[in-house]
Amino acid sequence: RAISRREKAGIKVPDNDDLPVYRPYLNQVSARGLDLHSTSKWLNTGPFRSASPAATGELMLLPFVDSVIIVKRPGKKSITEGKLDFATGTNITQSFNNPLTMIGGDALHNSGYTGKGILIAVLDGGFSRADVIPSLAGLRSRKGIIATYDFVRGDSYVYGFHDHGTAVMSVLAGSLPGLIAGTAPGADYCLLRTEDGGSEFPVEEDYWAAGAEYADSIGADIISSSLGYYTFDDPSMSYSFADMDGNSAFVTKAADIAASKGIVVIASAGNERNKPWQRIIAPSDGDNVVAAGAVDGYNVISSFSS
Repeated sequence: RAISRREKAGIKVPDNDDLPVYRPYLNQVSARGLDLHSTSKWLNTGPFRSASPAATGELMLLPFVDSVIIVKRPGKKSITEGKLDFATGTNITQSFNNPLTMIGGDALHNSGYTGKGILIAVLDGGFSRADVIPSLAGLRSRKGIIATYDFVRGDSYVYGFHDHGTAVMSVLAGSLPGLIAGTAPGADYCLLRTEDGGSEFPVEEDYWAAGAEYADSIGADIISSSLGYYTFDDPSMSYSFADMDGNSAFVTKAADIAASKGIVVIASAGNERNKPWQRIIAPSDGDNVVAAGAVDGYNVISSFSS
């Protein structure tokens, strides 16, 4: 399916990015007491974990190592506690399918375009109860969730941790007459947990890249990611405004490469308008990424939307 998607878009198959990170190199790093977590063949990287501070200088002596970057430190209290939390409520002034009709989705559905035949990869921080909630019963009954994987923990279970991804899935695939109408109820989905809700560190960009490469490998047509990065629990690791140039952030590079494989990449512009940052966040700054902002039920830009 991945090959077919690329050929349809006139993209070379395979290309240099499809080559995996050279295993003997990874083994040499592991031999120094480090545990490999994942890799990015697109960016030729591998995040490793260590039980004690790693001897980065020693690693730099290896002839195949270009750079060593610390992407997470233990023991810091998170400044982003509740970063995925969202408010819920009932808006009786708007119809249940207003989010669908205000973007013309009802006309698409009436014409038979429900997403059938499309594979959407959703990258998020967890899909709590998405395996049982009624609004996704139709999706589950037709086996429309074709794959799941947790790139934070390294297993296939994603139905815990947080309900942010579940809310995203409800907007995309939810279907309950009179209660919710998703935009792509006929599509198939893979649910990928790439976000650690308990902290905010650049390593989550590595998880995101791994998720995007997985999505590419199974032939996803679309990546939908309501995540983004700019500031971290360790301020020395944070990005600056100038880094939002479409070429600097690690996750933005991964997103642009995903787009180069024929995947439509859609990322949240961020919820920073009413905060000091105000601007968009990575990877929505990518020049091949669709940056999605937010409006209210009356089509007015939301007060929080970057």
